[in-house]
Amino acid sequence: MRKLYFFLAAFILLLTSACKDKQLVYASQMEGVWNIAHEEIVIIHPDGSVADVSETENVGVLTLTAEEGDRVFRTYSLTLTNSTFSLSGLPFKADEELKRVFFYNFFCGDIFGCDWVGTIEVNEKNRQQWSFIRQIDNPNGADSHRKTTWTLSRQ
Repeated sequence: MRKLYFFLAAFILLLTSACKDKQLVYASQMEGVWNIAHEEIVIIHPDGSVADVSETENVGVLTLTAEEGDRVFRTYSLTLTNSTFSLSGLPFKADEELKRVFFYNFFCGDIFGCDWVGTIEVNEKNRQQWSFIRQIDNPNGADSHRKTTWTLSRQ
């Protein structure tokens, strides 16, 4: 019975460390300067219909740098072309399953409702594609959603 517990504990430890290892590799892979090569924005209505809003090339630059003493988080700086919008020195990370990216304090400095979370759709060494969905309040009661998709390429 002791052997069973030992093997079960070792197996659980192996599983949890494997997830962390993927997260560390991804964090290291993402470090550097990325061109936001393409941005597509659509509105998804409550009935499921989709309306194109915009499609833009060379939207901006995302820089991810290592955070001293932390192997999972990166610090992000984001500058958008043709805009005064710029963020710098804020935390970024991916989840352990590499399905989501988190831009912390993107919309504000509060604890809740300020982060921008995206789904990783393409995960290649020099190419990433992420989609972000946010609810749009509708005064008529039926809320729509805005989906922003970024395609990033390494500079």
